[in-house]
Amino acid sequence: MALVYLGIGANLAPEQNISNGLQRLAQDVTLLRLSPCYRSPAIGFDGPDFINLVAEVRTDKSVGELSASLKTLEQEFGRSPDAVKYSSRALDIDILMVDELTGVVDSIELPRADIWRFAFVLRPLLDLLPDGECPLHKQPLTHYLPAVSSQALSVCQGDWLVLPDGLLKAD
Repeated sequence: MALVYLGIGANLAPEQNISNGLQRLAQDVTLLRLSPCYRSPAIGFDGPDFINLVAEVRTDKSVGELSASLKTLEQEFGRSPDAVKYSSRALDIDILMVDELTGVVDSIELPRADIWRFAFVLRPLLDLLPDGECPLHKQPLTHYLPAVSSQALSVCQGDWLVLPDGLLKAD
């Protein structure tokens, strides 16, 4: 089974949609751990703030099968397959890393470049992998912090988060 890190976010009823999305996601993968939640402003458009976190999961699905499953889940939460990239959404789930895979796998670029481009991806990933390394660049994940340090990001209380049974949340 592959160890996968997923970026999860929402800015439309995020507390409800992330909680419900995690419950639904647990039907498709084995959820292991969650990072703390972070609030950040919308990027590339005017809209409500996003809440983001990273989930560590295990799955026996291929990268392509997992991607298709995640797209279906997003659509269940109202996301159109042809949605504008920078727009509000009820649920967004992106594959960040899969084991040590690099390059384009089943049309998915691994690791996802958003890891080193956005604080709302890197910071929660570091909460789960404080000593982690980028499989592509062979750099510690902390190496990318200076590039995103000016981006607005704040930890938000996750007491609203309803966790699937047995799931651990990072402190």
